[in-house]
Amino acid sequence: MKTIQVYKNRKLSCALACICLAIGIISMVVFHGFNRGIDFESGLGLRVQVAPSGLAVAYTGGKTARLSVVGGSLSLELRGDDGVKTITYPATQYPTVQDLAAALNQTEGVTTQVFDGSLATGAVLSGYGFPAILTEEPTVVNFAKGSNITIEQVRQALNGMPGVRIQTVGAAADQVFQIRTALSGGETQQSKTSEIGSALDAAFGKNNVVVLQSDFVGPKYSSSLIRGSVLSVLAALVLILCYIWIRFRFAYAISSILALCHDVLLMLSFIALMRFEVSSTTVAAVLTLIGYSLNNTIVIFDRVRENAKLYPENSLEVQIDSSVTQSWTRTLFSTVTTLIAIAPLAILATGDIKLFAIEMIFGLVVGTFSSNMLAPVFLVWITKAQEKKAAQKAASAQ
Repeated sequence: MKTIQVYKNRKLSCALACICLAIGIISMVVFHGFNRGIDFESGLGLRVQVAPSGLAVAYTGGKTARLSVVGGSLSLELRGDDGVKTITYPATQYPTVQDLAAALNQTEGVTTQVFDGSLATGAVLSGYGFPAILTEEPTVVNFAKGSNITIEQVRQALNGMPGVRIQTVGAAADQVFQIRTALSGGETQQSKTSEIGSALDAAFGKNNVVVLQSDFVGPKYSSSLIRGSVLSVLAALVLILCYIWIRFRFAYAISSILALCHDVLLMLSFIALMRFEVSSTTVAAVLTLIGYSLNNTIVIFDRVRENAKLYPENSLEVQIDSSVTQSWTRTLFSTVTTLIAIAPLAILATGDIKLFAIEMIFGLVVGTFSSNMLAPVFLVWITKAQEKKAAQKAASAQ
């Protein structure tokens, strides 16, 4: 195999790293920092789905009636002095809302009002507030139905609220949106949720928006989480520095840390540029990247140390070129194998798992680059600086 000229191409490698970091810094300035998730920014986070209301269900009997969604079908539980009775309405048996309403009306005390009888019952949604205790006040049941509502329409509906950020979740046809906003003044989670719900109802019709998830994070919790995340990354870097210092030498340890800092900064730049949400998943991706990149760097440095013992007559530059070349097959196989495992998650998964997979794919490429093209170059520079300093000290001692 042809020898990889790591040291000869050092200027190109460093220039590429600097350009990528500069792009990340510019993107953070342009976008005013990271797109922080609800974990790292105090406020309210709502996940809503635009879906038409199919029917409303009320109960006037003497028992306790609870309506829930189980496996894509409605289930009615009646609890009284004579025990508990559960009635399930499978979507296969009652395919439309009209069929479902007719079946529900057969239960004593249950009344329904149909809004759209043609909707498929298999698309029933279990939103925030389900299971629901039925009363004389009708409980609205929604059903997912593909429509052409865009994120711009949702932004327009909430245009009057300052500091609101909206993202599409999953496929556009699902009509699921993530809404985040900070609380100000005397606002509470309940009042802000009600305000957003009223605005969406006014734009898309009353009871046509389902709250799938509601999260609230206070300012103390978010600040402590940010502090803990930063400390966890710094602690990992310090422990790595000590480990490599003990196993190899100080020059090896500093070179590894510089390469890892490059990896972390470049991943954060990528996240800022792509406007990915920064959450606890991001911290997990960064720590995973540190572990992967460090392992690759140690393999190469271990080969450098062996070659230094076997061929002491060769310069350090020649030794790192040979070491990277000898380790390249192992590096390539391990990287490709990991990519094969992660790629399906990036393509098929949704939510935080999808973001984690995308960030890890980028991290694998960056980590492989830094371990092979940057860390060995840093090792040469630091070793030469140490030798120069030692020579100057010896000369001054004479």
